[in-house]
Amino acid sequence: MLSEDEVRERARYCCCVLKQLGWLFGNSSILPSRYMEYLGKSSLALAEDEFLTVTLQEAALQENHEQGLLSIIHIYEGLLLALCEVLETDMDTIAADIAPEILRKLAGEMEVDID
Repeated sequence: MLSEDEVRERARYCCCVLKQLGWLFGNSSILPSRYMEYLGKSSLALAEDEFLTVTLQEAALQENHEQGLLSIIHIYEGLLLALCEVLETDMDTIAADIAPEILRKLAGEMEVDID
């Protein structure tokens, strides 16, 4: 069984992934066909995540990149909500635990300025 600190760390990671994928999805200057390229820039090593890459590759085969990314976003949102339930907290509280400089770095990797 995981300790509370380990669950909280996983929740922060899921929150970072969720935010970074959301910035990628919301950045209209990035063509959906370039999503994998941008995931390769992620300091979270998202391009090395087999689930993410296979999901996006399958979506690309169906010429529906955006839906593939959106489905991953929904999965991470569900994971984060489940972890929040275990911790008896909410997503805003988890997000507040993440240092602003980390969020700025993650946003910058997706060419988003959050300042």
